[in-house]
Amino acid sequence: MGSEVLAQGSALLEKSLIALLVVVVGAVLVNKLRGRKLKLPPGPFALPIFGNWLQVGDDLNHRNLTDLAKKYGKIFLLKMGQRNLVVVSSPDLAKEVLHTQGVEFGSRTRNVVFDIFTGKGQDMVFTVYGDHWRKMRRIMTVPFFTNK
Repeated sequence: MGSEVLAQGSALLEKSLIALLVVVVGAVLVNKLRGRKLKLPPGPFALPIFGNWLQVGDDLNHRNLTDLAKKYGKIFLLKMGQRNLVVVSSPDLAKEVLHTQGVEFGSRTRNVVFDIFTGKGQDMVFTVYGDHWRKMRRIMTVPFFTNK
C-alpha cells in the first residue's frame, strides 16, 4: 500500500512539473511575440512574472543603468514585474523624447515599485503631469536655469 501511494505521488509530481514547464515555455513565447508586435527596444532577458526584478532588484543606480546601456544601447527596456520600463541613457535622446512626447512620458501609472523609489511619486522625475508637476517645475527652474 505504501508503494502505491509513493507511485501516485511521484506520478502527480511528474505531471505537475511537466505542466509548470509548459506554462513557463508558453509565457516566454507569448512574451517574445508580444515584444515583436509592440516593437519594444532591446533589453536583458526577462523572466515570466518577475521580469528583470531578480537581475536588478531595488538597485537601479546610475552605474547599473550605464552598464546595461553599454550592452543594449542608448534606449533599452527593463521589465519590472509586468510593467515595461524604457530607459533612455543619452541626454540628447532624452531631450528629444521629452520635447516631442512629453505628455505621454510625463504621466506614468503608479505602482508599488515606483512608490518605493520615488516617495509615492512625489519627486520631480516621476510626478504625474498636472498641478503638482507644474509647481515642482517652477520650484526647480529658478535655481537651475537662472543667472542668479
